[in-house]
Amino acid sequence: MRISTNSITQQGLEAMLRQQNELAKTQLQVSSGKRIQTPSDDPIGAVKMLDLQRQIGLSQQYQDNADVADSRLSTTDGTLKSAGDIMQRIRELAVQALNDTNSDESRQGIAEEINQLNETLVALANTTDSNGEYLFSGYQSDVQPFDTTTYTYNGDGGQRQLRVSDGYLVAINEPGDDLFITQTVAGPNQAIFQTIQDFTTALSSGIVGTAPNDGDFLANMDYAMDASLDARTRIGTRQNAVEQQREINDSSQFSMTTTLSQIEDLDYAEAITQLNLQSAGLQAAQQVYVKVQGLSLFNFL
Repeated sequence: MRISTNSITQQGLEAMLRQQNELAKTQLQVSSGKRIQTPSDDPIGAVKMLDLQRQIGLSQQYQDNADVADSRLSTTDGTLKSAGDIMQRIRELAVQALNDTNSDESRQGIAEEINQLNETLVALANTTDSNGEYLFSGYQSDVQPFDTTTYTYNGDGGQRQLRVSDGYLVAINEPGDDLFITQTVAGPNQAIFQTIQDFTTALSSGIVGTAPNDGDFLANMDYAMDASLDARTRIGTRQNAVEQQREINDSSQFSMTTTLSQIEDLDYAEAITQLNLQSAGLQAAQQVYVKVQGLSLFNFL
């Protein structure tokens, strides 16, 4: 069987090209630091790598959601704390106003101060977050919860939720009708702003010893303050749960990232050794090709 000069040349060229391709692949691995450049490099590893990347991305989204939830809950808690402080001050002024030693002028002055505090309380109930969304409107975050004149509630009772893990959704708001529309001694629920206004109206009118200008108002304030405190307790519980879940997510994400690194990252020592061998092999193939290409029977005549 005769082997033509063209066949020998072609084989040498193909061998040299294979060496060049392998060298180029190793050079790309070294420059990128990644062992797997295409799925064909390691089909099983590539599938695992894609799955881990998906899970890491999802875990990061959970962490981002946890940050949003914690920020929203912190803002809500701070707002409710301020509201509670105002209601406590109103209650203290009411106790002072109900003292029989007060003159009509003194009660009038107290009524004016309470009215100012009530306006601030309404403003707190209509607080927005950093995105301009109302805290206490339920699902209707673009709707102002309370009318500043009639105190009508314009939101709903919905609680928006964010997913901070595969199995945990956290509520990030408290509906305003649960916080500021509370029970009264007289029976029907009423916006605390209206309850306060009824009290100051009676106080300014000099009505003493009859509802709402009596001790019942203090009980009504207690109902509203208790509602605010209960909400802050719920918020604190959620914040703790979010923080715990964030730590779990961090641990899981670290584990997955480590596993991903083991699959896709390059062993530099091994790669450099292989690069040197491939470079030497390519040089040898090139030299052989040059020598073979120059062979001819005429060299021996």
